[in-house]
Amino acid sequence: MGSEHPRAREQLELDVVREVVLARRRLDSLVLAALTLGAELTDLESPLRTESRAGEILERFAVDEDEITRDPEAALQADMARDERRARRIGLGYSGVPSEGERRRRRQMALLREVRADLLEVVRRSRRYRFDRNAFAEEIAAGLGAATDKLVVGSDMDTYDAWQRGMVLGLIEESTPHGPKVLATVDAGPERGHLTVEWDSCERRLALIARMSRAGVSPVVICDRLLADLSVSSPLRYSAR
Repeated sequence: MGSEHPRAREQLELDVVREVVLARRRLDSLVLAALTLGAELTDLESPLRTESRAGEILERFAVDEDEITRDPEAALQADMARDERRARRIGLGYSGVPSEGERRRRRQMALLREVRADLLEVVRRSRRYRFDRNAFAEEIAAGLGAATDKLVVGSDMDTYDAWQRGMVLGLIEESTPHGPKVLATVDAGPERGHLTVEWDSCERRLALIARMSRAGVSPVVICDRLLADLSVSSPLRYSAR
């Protein structure tokens, strides 16, 4: 009896896997058949021809149930590999351990959202000083200083130096599992040459603050400019954070 129970359980698991794969493939088959028929509808001259062509397409996309029955686990693995390839082609995420670079990018995105929220709150609080220009400016300056400190913590100083000294030569958009990412080619000077760095970053915002401060721009104007910049995640398309 002891050996019967594990075999029965294993068979049950295989049956479940088989039914799951069959259901997935049948759904895929129907979707592909519907899309194919839809693309040909304008060329079909009569209901009879449409019906005949629909039968041909359904037969073409029919699921090979014998293959799944022979080895359900292999069929499931093949489907998972196909889904992963599809996800990568269209830039969607797929389960797995994120790289260190991806984890750092996620931390930066969270920090940028936090800095934007902090500045919005500073502006909201400062409205009570709208009739006292000096007090208003001091409140904004204090909030901008706190935001700058957060950006420093989240920045890589080598990348910051590239943004501070460099000139943007070009922008490209790259698909990632979590959406499009804009990369900038920056001329960082004779010693470092051309570098590729991410546009939507703490380092670029920190360099923006530094350049405006050196130019003597007031904290109120810097805050307004930084808020506008933080609200956009890409210069190449409409994007709102």
